[in-house]
Amino acid sequence: MINKKMTILEILKRYPDAYHILEGFGMKCSECMAVDEEDLETCAWRHNVDLQALITELNQLY
Repeated sequence: MINKKMTILEILKRYPDAYHILEGFGMKCSECMAVDEEDLETCAWRHNVDLQALITELNQLY
């Protein structure tokens, strides 16, 4: 399961299809230099994204 403390890189390595969901939320994570440092919670905050909605949708993939 994906959780708020996972880094974006960790999520993308484990769940490559998560890229499309992140993009759908306006998060261009593949273009960001902080993918290996920022956790999902921080990234969602920076992009003004509802964290719980994002996690719910990500976890529906798997």
